[in-house]
Amino acid sequence: MTARALSRFMKFLIVLVVLVASAVGATWVRYESFDPCAWMHKDMVESSGLPGLIVTARIKASFLIDGVTSPTPKLCLYAWWQHRFEGAKNSGKTDPAPEKSENK
Repeated sequence: MTARALSRFMKFLIVLVVLVASAVGATWVRYESFDPCAWMHKDMVESSGLPGLIVTARIKASFLIDGVTSPTPKLCLYAWWQHRFEGAKNSGKTDPAPEKSENK
């Protein structure tokens, strides 16, 4: 019975290692970096079409508004998630049909 449990655990461990390696590889291929600040910069350049220098200034300004002079990877990761969330939310927006008011 323990050999069977060990076999299942090893299979689970192999699958987990493959998934983690795939995620790490996909991140490297997409961003060529493991720094969340670089991810945010690259995504903002791609989505806005602005030059990198302007995007860098916008990122620094948004952190300075919050009082952060030197953002940590954790803060950059949070800001990157916010940027991705807002982008997804805005891309999924459709203009609702105007409501018809019934005048009687």
